Amino acid sequence: MSYTPFWNPLPVWQYWYLLLIPLSLGISIVYKCVKCHSMKSVPREAAVIFMTIIIGMVLAAAALMGVTRLLEQR
Repeated sequence: MSYTPFWNPLPVWQYWYLLLIPLSLGISIVYKCVKCHSMKSVPREAAVIFMTIIIGMVLAAAALMGVTRLLEQR
């Protein structure tokens, strides 16, 4: 069976969570390129925002997993 866009989506269910890394990296770099006054400070500040996004998403996923497990037990 060949790949047909919109009819046969690509099977990414095993590694979909890894798509968060390039997405958050792109968002943090573009945001800091727009907001910083000097391009020298962009890599450091983009790295801080990148880690903040990743840590925030991991914590949100853990909280939602905890709520789901709590509700499953009832």
